[in-house]
Amino acid sequence: MKKINYIIIAVSVALIIIGFCLMSGGKTVVEYNPEVMAPRRITTAPIICMLGFVGMIFGIMIHPKSKDTSVTKE
Repeated sequence: MKKINYIIIAVSVALIIIGFCLMSGGKTVVEYNPEVMAPRRITTAPIICMLGFVGMIFGIMIHPKSKDTSVTKE
């Protein structure tokens, strides 16, 4: 793998961590906490996580073109 692959994977891991942090909730003593249904937790955070997972697949699967196209064995 090339350097760009590792950069894409690192950014993807960061996105996944950010998404899970946005999904996490605080402790509550009340039975029902209306903050559980906040748009940040049910919409934004899963989208960010999904982008991270797609980026991870892209970072693993991409094969950068090499500058040297000749394949010779000596």
